[in-house]
Amino acid sequence: MKFFQLIGLDEVYSFKKGVLFLFAILFFTGIILNADLNVMSPSIQFIEEEFKIGDKEIGIVGSAFTLVAAVVTLLWGYLTDKFSRKWLLVFAILLGEIPCLLTAFAQNYTQLLILRILTGIGIGGTVPVVFSIIGDLFTEKQRARAQAWYDAIIAVGVIVGMVVAGFLAPIYGWRLPFIIVSVPDFFFVLGIIIWGREPERGAGEQEIRELVIKGAKYKSSIKLKDYLELLKIPSNIWLFIQGIPGTVAWGIIPYYLITFYFRHKNYPIQLGTVLLIILGIGTIFGKFVGGIVGNKLYLKKRSYLPIFCGLSQLIGVIPVMITLYWPGKVNPSFIDILPPSIFGFLGAFFISFAGPNVKAMLMNVNLPEHRGAISSIFNLTDSIGAGFGPFIGGLISSIRDLDFSMKVSALFWIPCGILFFVVSLFINRDAEKIREKMAKVRESMEKNEWISIKV
Repeated sequence: MKFFQLIGLDEVYSFKKGVLFLFAILFFTGIILNADLNVMSPSIQFIEEEFKIGDKEIGIVGSAFTLVAAVVTLLWGYLTDKFSRKWLLVFAILLGEIPCLLTAFAQNYTQLLILRILTGIGIGGTVPVVFSIIGDLFTEKQRARAQAWYDAIIAVGVIVGMVVAGFLAPIYGWRLPFIIVSVPDFFFVLGIIIWGREPERGAGEQEIRELVIKGAKYKSSIKLKDYLELLKIPSNIWLFIQGIPGTVAWGIIPYYLITFYFRHKNYPIQLGTVLLIILGIGTIFGKFVGGIVGNKLYLKKRSYLPIFCGLSQLIGVIPVMITLYWPGKVNPSFIDILPPSIFGFLGAFFISFAGPNVKAMLMNVNLPEHRGAISSIFNLTDSIGAGFGPFIGGLISSIRDLDFSMKVSALFWIPCGILFFVVSLFINRDAEKIREKMAKVRESMEKNEWISIKV
């Protein structure tokens, strides 16, 4: 409990030690599990050479990894709201990490493609599970801050994947990094099985939190027809839409950045990896700072939060473009990479403000029994951009060149930022509706009666 007070999350659902352990496991698993996401990026050049493929084919791998997983996540979301999240998390991790390990032994392009798709399905399955657990661990007042911590941990994981592959692949080959990033998760799975215990559903709702702690049960569960009802909430719709253009850029730039600097700026793989790591560090700080500031703005006035997210996207585009346009060197040294790294850090920092805040807003405008579903739908729309990103980037590169592809991709953050201002028109009304529904739920729970509250 003292740890959570130290990091500003003192309202954590903490009366069962197993719950806290599960949350701790989620944090550490987030590092290793998400190392899988970018472990291939520094190795693109080596994989293309070994399997004799080009940017278009490697782009298909990246897109398939994300898109197939996103579609399957709809099922994961439904299961999350119906069954034990602890055991779903165990299954999802195993489903992702076994093929990730086997990727190290892929003998051709087809095997690589299939194994990366399976890895994506497993990792995608963890998204609605973790989203739902965080929603029950924390109240509306602290969800943005909590999500910021978790998103920062995820960004650390992405950097771990970059570091492992970026520095080991040129020396030991591209296969070893896949083994290194996958094996630790099997130990985390064991920890979850032995000690993990998920929070009670509804424990994060301030209206009924006290009753749940005392033993009352929040009995509602999702139905298939509820999916259509979720699409009637304006905040949901606009948060879904903004994610598509925003994630196109996220799908292209990190995926191809090292290769881009290798081809067009004459930077060795190691220096390109350093640049990508610095952008990743900017992402970590951006998610963390964005979540904390966003949390404070939300408590002052709910509409301030999406406005804050919109401005951050528009501001962040500027330093990103400077990074991409920064000229290369004939024989670059570490000093030469500092200017684009600084601008890249600033770009990633500002653009990352939105990440944890979007998820917090979705938690706050949806009922507890719908959070797995809403997370899966958001992941699907988000992944449309992120999934097609590598393919779009690879396609544009094959038609023109990678330099043009990268610079165009950064412009996708502009419509993303504008759409956040639309969200600001609806967020307060939609959040209040949830608070009103939970107040009715409290009345029924106090009477020891359960009344199904419809959206």
